[in-house]
Amino acid sequence: MELSAAYQFGEHVTFTGRLVSPIQIQKASIFIHDTTQVVTHVQPVTFDQNGVSVFRFDTRRNVLRPFTTILWRYELTLPDGSVLQSATASIRYDDDRFAWQTLETDALRVHWYNSDGDFGVSALNAAQTGLQNIRGFFAPILSPPVDVFIYANESDLRGALYGAEAWVAGHADSAAGVITVTIEPGAEQGILMEQRIPHELMHVMLHRRVGAGYRNLPAWLSEGMAMLAEAYPNPNYAILLRDAAARDALIPIRDLCDSFSPRIDSAFLAYAESRSFTDYLRGLYGADGLLSLANAYANGVTCERGTERAFGVSLAKLERDWRVAALGQSGVASTLGDVVPYLILLCLVVFFPLVGIVNAMRKKGDRHAPERYAGRK
Repeated sequence: MELSAAYQFGEHVTFTGRLVSPIQIQKASIFIHDTTQVVTHVQPVTFDQNGVSVFRFDTRRNVLRPFTTILWRYELTLPDGSVLQSATASIRYDDDRFAWQTLETDALRVHWYNSDGDFGVSALNAAQTGLQNIRGFFAPILSPPVDVFIYANESDLRGALYGAEAWVAGHADSAAGVITVTIEPGAEQGILMEQRIPHELMHVMLHRRVGAGYRNLPAWLSEGMAMLAEAYPNPNYAILLRDAAARDALIPIRDLCDSFSPRIDSAFLAYAESRSFTDYLRGLYGADGLLSLANAYANGVTCERGTERAFGVSLAKLERDWRVAALGQSGVASTLGDVVPYLILLCLVVFFPLVGIVNAMRKKGDRHAPERYAGRK
């Protein structure tokens, strides 16, 4: 069978299979494997009288990431029940809307458009700075090379990342080793490069270090470590944390285990807390301790049990200590905040039933008391 494919970026991929000789087919299917999201789509197909099958795969509905390598093959069932499989072919779903320029080293490939060569040199330097920062946590695995695609504005990036929140400025397909970020050319481009590129690079390198279990890492840890790799931390994080702590409006760390809120204000606070809490843990246990924690989570430990496995301390206690040490919150207030739910539960289980028992005993006592009658007027 001859296989071919072509795509319209942001719309569809068209797969074509052509039989080299006539054959009777009872049914046929196409298997399309997304190597970035590690998911396989299986769809029925038909071959016309000329032995040709054409199948159009909707890239928006199936949320196909840019620069993903797609593998596909056909499976044919013959009238006698036997099954034939075609060879497997591949195509890379590149964002071909732009004329990309490329600059590379052994470990990194930087791609950009709408700017000159100096822009690419600065971006490559920022990526190398990111690798140096990551070495402060663990030795990065540099093969295969990581691709960094830089979009000139948020609109162009959103055209590639279907369904991403409006405030998203970067994304790492960690398993594929592909990074997409927005860096608008201008006076702030150097700072943005040294924030966003190292951040996403840490996601890729952390995935390579802990393996497929990376998906089990809590959001606060993966994002916290990514922010610690940035050359220039966001100065607004400290301001936001102080304000939230003063108003007792911090998000509990246990609520940052899964993905962050799509609301920009809540997400911004989640990032700020994640960086501060992860930095606090690094101060206590060192970079090796953070890697041990990441490995514990990668091995399937739950979010609230991971710190017990790695450090012998509960997540709740570490959070209380962090709030006191890093944010200046009262230890008593922090502890009360944690025990209030248990006090409420205690009232429901013990206090209210006790009140009911006392009332019942009073009524029983009343039945043995003398009858009372209203006096005559």
